[in-house]
Order: sequence, then structure tokens, then C-alpha cells
Amino acid sequence: MKLISLAPTCIAIALVATACTETATPTNTSTPRAAAPAPSASVDQFATARANFTKNCEPCHGPSGEGGVVKVDDKKIKVPSLKAEHAIKHTDEQLTKMITNGEEEMPAFKDKLKPEEITEMVRFVRTNFQGK
Repeated sequence: MKLISLAPTCIAIALVATACTETATPTNTSTPRAAAPAPSASVDQFATARANFTKNCEPCHGPSGEGGVVKVDDKKIKVPSLKAEHAIKHTDEQLTKMITNGEEEMPAFKDKLKPEEITEMVRFVRTNFQGK
């Protein structure tokens, strides 16, 4: 008889323990958030400026910005290096003005590039050719 009365007590204890465990475990009822994409180490912050340089500047300044003597419209011109001391000493504003309006034999790019693209071009030149 003691065994029969002990069984319901054990069952009651087991039910209470299970109920306490279930209520103590927090339930996530919020909508799961989409994971933010991990930043990619291969993102080229200068992709547009690099493409613009390749199209508009590289024919004269060369792929590494060294410049040199190039033939333009059946005429040979000496194109300055973007790595040279004189180019490094120019302010960002001076470089922006040169790209925008042209200078000496360099053509103006104000009709080919937006102002923000010219600003990015200056940053691209500073970073990629002048080590700034």
C-alpha cells in the first residue's frame, strides 16, 4: 500500500520538475533577424575611380601613373608622372582643378566625369600612386 501511495507522489514531483524546467527556459518569440553580410576584404573602394582612370588617364599617364612621352593626335607630348615630387606637392584642390579644367596639354574632364568622380579620382591617385 505504501508503494501505491508513493507512486503518485513521485509522478507529481516529476511533473512539477518538468514544468519548472520548461518555464525557466526562455522561448524566443521574436522574428529572427537576417544576418548582416560580413564585410568583404576584396571590396574595391576605388572600383569606379579605377575604371575611370583606366579609360581616361591611363592612355597618357600609363597603368602605373609613371607618365612619359606619348603620342596624342599625331603629336608627342611629355606626360608628367603622378608619382613625381611635383605631383605629390599639389593640394587636392589643385589636382581637382587640373582634372576638371585641364592644364597645358591635359584635356578637361568636367564634361566626362561628375564632380564626385573627380574627387574620387584624386583620392585614387593619392592612395595608389602617391602612397597617401
